[in-house]
Amino acid sequence: MAAIIRYSFKEFVRKKIFLITILMSAAFLFLYSWGLKEIAENLKQQRGMMTFAMQQVTVFSSLGFYFSHLMVAFLVVFATSGIISSEIENYNVHTIIVRPIPRWKYVLSRYLGALIFITLYSTAIFFSIYTINKTLGFSIEHPISQVVLGWLLFELIAIVLLTVTTFFSTSFSTLATGILVVLLFGFAMIGGFLEQIGYAIADFSQASTTLQTIGIVSSLILPTDNIYREMANILFKSNLIDFSTIDPFAGISKNSIYMRIYWFLYVFALMYLTIKRFDKKDLT
Repeated sequence: MAAIIRYSFKEFVRKKIFLITILMSAAFLFLYSWGLKEIAENLKQQRGMMTFAMQQVTVFSSLGFYFSHLMVAFLVVFATSGIISSEIENYNVHTIIVRPIPRWKYVLSRYLGALIFITLYSTAIFFSIYTINKTLGFSIEHPISQVVLGWLLFELIAIVLLTVTTFFSTSFSTLATGILVVLLFGFAMIGGFLEQIGYAIADFSQASTTLQTIGIVSSLILPTDNIYREMANILFKSNLIDFSTIDPFAGISKNSIYMRIYWFLYVFALMYLTIKRFDKKDLT
C-alpha cells in the first residue's frame, strides 16, 4: 500500500493543475492581503464607528475563507476526478491488480495518496488566510482549540469532496466525474444560501420553511456548504460579538449534533460503497 500511496501522491503533485492552483493561490493571497489592509486602515480612521468597521472587515475576512474553500474544492475536482477512472482508461490499473493485492487496498491507497496531497494544500491555504486576517484585519481572539476545530472542518470539506469524487470515479469517466461533482457542489452552495435566506425571513414569510427544507436536503446530498458555514460560525464568533450573524458567508442556522454525526457517517459510508463498487467492477 505504501508504494501506491507514494505513487499517487507524486502523480497529483506533478499535475499541471496543481502548479496553476499554486500560482493562482499566490496571486489571490497577495491581492486579498492588499485589499484587507487598505479596507482595515480606512475603516479604522472612522472614529465612533469602530463596531461597524469591525463588522465590515470581518465580512471581508470571511470572504477570504470562502474563496479559499472554493479553490480547494476545484483542486480536488480537477486533480482527482480521474483518481480511479484514468487508471482504468490508461490500463495502468491492470499492472497493479494482477499482483496479489486486494482491490480494496488499491482503492484505499489511491484515496490516501490524494488525501495527503489535498490536506497539505488546504492546510497551507487555511493558515495563510488565518494569518493574514489576524495580522492585517481586526483580530478576533480565539482559544487554540477553536482555531484547530475550524481547521479540521476546513479539511473535512476537502475530505467529503474527495470521497464523492472517488466514488463517481469508479463508475464514470474522468470528464463525467468532474462534471457531476461540480454540479453537486454548486447545488450544495445554492441550497445553503437558500437555507440561510429561509432562516432570515422566518418571522415574516411563509416561504421560509420551504427554503429551509431545500437547504437541509442539499446538505444531506452533499454537506460541503453546511460544513463550511459551521466553520465560519466558529472562526467569526468571539466572547463579545458574534460576527457570523451579519456575515452572508457564515450561517444563521445552527447544526444539530445529528448533522455533525452525519458528516462522518457520510464519508465512511460512501467510501465503503466505493470499495464495494470497484471490487465488483469488470476491468477487462
